[in-house]
Amino acid sequence: MSNLDLHVARRQALGVLVSQGVLGAIVAIACFLARDVHAGASALVGAGVGVAATGLMAFAMLRPGEDASLGRVALGFFGGWLVKVGFTVAVLVIALRSPKVDAVPMLVGYFVTFAGYFFGAVRASGQGVRKQESGRSG
Repeated sequence: MSNLDLHVARRQALGVLVSQGVLGAIVAIACFLARDVHAGASALVGAGVGVAATGLMAFAMLRPGEDASLGRVALGFFGGWLVKVGFTVAVLVIALRSPKVDAVPMLVGYFVTFAGYFFGAVRASGQGVRKQESGRSG
């Protein structure tokens, strides 16, 4: 992975995390306005789980750096995926067992972060393509 590719991948990962956070905050505010503070906080917990899990995976995937071999990159991807799944399951189980967390808003907050993958990747990939094209022509 070249230095430019690594930079673009990091920008895309950041774009996904920001999109997930914004969507999670919107859902938390909607739950707060529709029901109460408890529902809003529960939705924020769910969104936080999604954003934190994505951050863990992005860190694991992008950690090897630009001089990494294909095997090391693949190991980073699968290792990050396993950490993400393990973290997500553990934190969701803990949250669902808590009497202070409302399950439905929490799960809605978590699932809306999946849409953040799409919005963040599309937004960030468009920026990355424009930067690569301008860098090649100049």
